[in-house]
Order: sequence, then C-alpha cells, then structure tokens
Amino acid sequence: MKTYILILFILFVSIIVTLKLITSPDPVTVPELSLDMKKYDTEKSAYQYNDEAYYKQSKNEEIDNPKLKAFARAFADVQSYMHKAGNRAHYNETSRIVQKHGLSVADYTKIASRMNKNSDFQNKVYKMVNEAN
Repeated sequence: MKTYILILFILFVSIIVTLKLITSPDPVTVPELSLDMKKYDTEKSAYQYNDEAYYKQSKNEEIDNPKLKAFARAFADVQSYMHKAGNRAHYNETSRIVQKHGLSVADYTKIASRMNKNSDFQNKVYKMVNEAN
C-alpha cells in the first residue's frame, strides 16, 4: 500500500511540475552564445590553408603531356591490379604502382579528380589510357 501511495505522489508531483513549465509566464528565448561558441567564425574559409592556396588548387591548371602519359600508364596498371586483387586491394600497393610510373600520389589524385569534373579532359585521358594498353 505504501508503494501505491508513493507512486501516486510521484505522479502528482510530476503533473504539477509539468503544468508549471507549460504555463510559465516568462517567454522562451534563445540562449546567449557561450564564449566557447563565439570562437567559431562561419565567415572564414573552411579550407585548411588559405584562400590563395585553395584558388591555385581549384583553378584550371594545364597538366603537361608527359605527366598525363605517366598517369595513363599508371591508371591502366592500377585498374588491372584492382581487378585482380578485388576486395584484397591495398593502398600501399596502388601507391607503389603510381610511384613506379614517376607520379606522386597527390598528382595522380589531382588528375583523377579533374577527370571527374571535366568530361573533355576525361575523354583526352581515356584516349591516352587506350593508347597505353
């Protein structure tokens, strides 16, 4: 019996507290930002270095033909390796293949990214890949 009385008391108190919160005369306002939250400036570039470096990376730089030919050979070898290895393919092996053709992984990635963004460039590189095979 004491348990039932305790449960009813807790229920009664929770109903009263809920009603007090709902019928509060004070309007609900947005809390002020804490000092920790003010340090995040959304107006700044999210790029990790600076705007000039981002611009240089994103502009349409010309990539020389020897690099493209090296990419074409590396691309063909990487695709062959990926096909043979399947889900056992390993990053270290693909980067070794790329470096074997005289490219850095960053250059290989830059050319591959540009291929995804520019269909004319993609066609040019695929033509070189077909010639490399």
